[in-house]
Amino acid sequence: MMRLALTFHEEFGCSGEPMLRERIIPSFEALTPIIHQNRIPVFKPSVTPEIIRLVQQVHTPQYLDEVIGTGFYENALLSVSSVVTGAELLMSGYQSVFAYTGCAGHHAGQTRFWGFCYLNDVAVTINHMRQKGLKRFLVLDIDPHFGDGTREFFQYDKDVIHINFHEGNQSILDSFYSNYDYALNPGWDEEFIQVLSGALKPEYEFDMMIVIFGHDSHHQDYGGFCLWDPTYALLTKLIKDYAAGRPLLWVLSGGSDVAVARTVIPEVVRVLVED
Repeated sequence: MMRLALTFHEEFGCSGEPMLRERIIPSFEALTPIIHQNRIPVFKPSVTPEIIRLVQQVHTPQYLDEVIGTGFYENALLSVSSVVTGAELLMSGYQSVFAYTGCAGHHAGQTRFWGFCYLNDVAVTINHMRQKGLKRFLVLDIDPHFGDGTREFFQYDKDVIHINFHEGNQSILDSFYSNYDYALNPGWDEEFIQVLSGALKPEYEFDMMIVIFGHDSHHQDYGGFCLWDPTYALLTKLIKDYAAGRPLLWVLSGGSDVAVARTVIPEVVRVLVED
């Protein structure tokens, strides 16, 4: 089994969401030594009729008209393609894939979009993978903002385990519909790792694990949690060990600080590619 692949397009850093795009090229450039040293293949997504068809299966025409009006529709399509391509690479024999995006997805719901998210890349990907025969998915959202769009799609779907970390005061764990919301206070790295370890302790059955990763969780970025650099390698190792060789798709979400992206993203990739 091949260890790791990346999906990346330079357009993410050009026409992507303004709050997110400045980090794209610098973080990828910081990855170059790791890519070369470990011979990590990088795949370039593209917007094809198939990608448009998959998006239309998830989002309504009226919704898509509204997204088109934002001016970010094409980049959001390319972002969806990056995630879908990553899932297909996992099906072809890769153990893990890190998927770059130019627009995030986890706030894009069935009727509205916000928070730099326009098309729900994970919802499109799960729908597509089900057509390929996969049945059960674990979605771990560790972006500090509540993944409300993803929850809208899968809140009553028992075959999508949605573990959702967010900055807040109330944790709600619904084992009937497999919706687990963990509220965390900012500034406690040890608590984050402890809660993550507990959240992953049950032996969930799944065909693919999808991690929605926002480095806005860093103390120098715009989100909550206020994590420090060393925690990212720890959380990646914890998640990788839990996946235990099962397909692991890592989807870039929030975060805007260039220096954070140049440090944190290479750390995640370095752990993913390790034996």
